[in-house]
Amino acid sequence: MPNPPMRSMLSLRHLRHLLAALILIASVAITIQSFDWRMVTHSLRQLNVGVLFGGGLPVLATIFALRGWRWLIVLGIPFNRARFWRSFCANGTAAGLASLTPLQLGEIVKIRMIPDHHGSAWRLGVSGFFIERMLDLCGMLGLGLHGLMAHFGWHWMAPLALALPLVGAACLSLLSSQIAHLPQRVRHYAAALRHTRRVVLAAALTVFIWLLYAGLWWIAAMSMHVMLNFDRISLLLGSVMLAVVVSMTPGGLGVSELGSRGIMLWLGASAAEAETTAIAIRLLTPLIALAGLACLLPLLRRRRARIPIG
Repeated sequence: MPNPPMRSMLSLRHLRHLLAALILIASVAITIQSFDWRMVTHSLRQLNVGVLFGGGLPVLATIFALRGWRWLIVLGIPFNRARFWRSFCANGTAAGLASLTPLQLGEIVKIRMIPDHHGSAWRLGVSGFFIERMLDLCGMLGLGLHGLMAHFGWHWMAPLALALPLVGAACLSLLSSQIAHLPQRVRHYAAALRHTRRVVLAAALTVFIWLLYAGLWWIAAMSMHVMLNFDRISLLLGSVMLAVVVSMTPGGLGVSELGSRGIMLWLGASAAEAETTAIAIRLLTPLIALAGLACLLPLLRRRRARIPIG
């Protein structure tokens, strides 16, 4: 019979799952009711598939490459072609799963792709994963702040917000000085925080990664004939992604659509343009998932052949 602390943890987990399910049902129901689906169908007929795939896939490949490079840097793994290719595929697979899972937790799959992930490498992977999540959170907040500042006319300050991952790296470096005070069992999971230079390099890459994500959203909107400037894209991306992460719904289903529509209406767009933008952003989910599946196939072939990692 579970002890009281375990019972409490189980009840919290059930409560979290129930809350996520309620948010999902409510968001999808409101989306179905509020969207003009006749207009959405008309907009989808105008979709430029060449722009979406021809422009989106190269940007996605660059994002996967930078994320793969960042993962190697955070873990302190020496760079070579074989390791980079494996990290590229692992991060692409993780991004594909993250686009479909609550809190984007699909990304944790790349920890299991580390050799000896049951031993000390697992603890290092958890530490690196924590750093990446904190830097990505700073990246999305930075883009959102940039768009918000630009919207209120603070154009001279707005670009500074894009460097928020570097501020996050500085905070993580300060946190590393407190590692010695942590319990021994927890201390092993903070190993990657000790390497300030790696964290700063990872933060610099994070800035470029999120700028590329902004470019990906711009391409998605353009494929549906909606033209948005960088200020609007950054506000849209930062705000919607934050709402998706907080909502805990799989892939942000319903939350992303309502958030995109609401922000576009707040920015003065028509209802038709707002709903078209929301659907354009949702089209990125299957695109990222398919790209992630393509990255998974070489990893599966490698595992079956039992080829040692370079």
